[in-house]
Amino acid sequence: MELLNNYKSEFTTLGNNTYESKVARQCIDRIATHCAKLIPKHIKDNISNNIQGDINFLLNNEPNLLMTKYDFIYKTISMLYTDSNAFIYIAKDKNGMIVGFYPVLALNYDLFQDENETIYLEFKFINGKKYILPYLELIHLRLFYNRHDIFGTNNKVLKTDLDTAHTASEGIKNAIKTSNNLKGILKYGQSMLKEKDLKASKEAFVADFLNLENESGIAAVDSKADFQEVNLKPITLDREQLEQVNYNIFDYFGISESIVRNNFTEEEWNAFFEGIIEPRAIQMSDAFTNKVFSKKARKEGHKIVFTANRLQYASLKTKILLLKEAGDRAMLKVDEGREIIDLPPIGGEEGNKIIQSLNYIDGRIANNYQGGGIDG
Repeated sequence: MELLNNYKSEFTTLGNNTYESKVARQCIDRIATHCAKLIPKHIKDNISNNIQGDINFLLNNEPNLLMTKYDFIYKTISMLYTDSNAFIYIAKDKNGMIVGFYPVLALNYDLFQDENETIYLEFKFINGKKYILPYLELIHLRLFYNRHDIFGTNNKVLKTDLDTAHTASEGIKNAIKTSNNLKGILKYGQSMLKEKDLKASKEAFVADFLNLENESGIAAVDSKADFQEVNLKPITLDREQLEQVNYNIFDYFGISESIVRNNFTEEEWNAFFEGIIEPRAIQMSDAFTNKVFSKKARKEGHKIVFTANRLQYASLKTKILLLKEAGDRAMLKVDEGREIIDLPPIGGEEGNKIIQSLNYIDGRIANNYQGGGIDG
């Protein structure tokens, strides 16, 4: 396929470079975990479209034969943040009905175009197999969508920070090993010892010191040799430097350490939601809507939205204030209010009642009341 802004129509992932970093994986895990709480809904004209056997059931119960809804969203978002691209194959039966959504993770991807200008994507997998699928049958999510006409830009710019974090971790491990090992020089008073005698004497000393039965950790040498210990002081990053290395990775993913450590405040959660979760929800809503529905269906109001209860991490005080405000304005049903404060639904007619403050009159009788149709 000929592109306007690129010489290559191929995208190659960074392999495991990003996901093998402990700090990067923590960031990706937290983002994917909270995104997996999103609830996908097929709606029409902003009203839930709950037809039995429709897309709502697939996305919320069994997106494919291998995954739950949580697994499906988690894997999709993990792929997105690892490679800046995530592809989902829309599986259909012989009648053209959607029967599943499958995240596709390959080593690299090639774009092709036929004589009818139909775009295809070739997936190359780790086992050497290749598959070619029509691009229009793939839901494509991307990050850092800038340089390439089709693909998001990979995380190559993060490589230096990932390498630094890895080096710091290895440095600490090696420093511990170095501190626990005796290092030094055996100096012999005799001159012109043969090479084989030097080697034999050194090996005998080492064997004596490392003897498993030698619990004292003391080795003995005679007057022929003098042991001079060499104190190596390994260089490691101090706490402030280590925090800066981790901060660079947190900053790249747009996530704070408090979110990674799961000790965030209500304000920190709201910032994380608005900066990370909400954009992903909008991105998935647009991508799923455009690939699942035809242009005609979209014009009729059909769409898929990913929603979340952002009050989940709100304080009890905030929840109570919201319920009071909702009661003043008759905005919530009883079961919706119970869900906000983590109580199970009542169900039935009672659960569907609107929460309304006694300070406000029922809207259905307001006109009669104002017109004097109801006694004082």
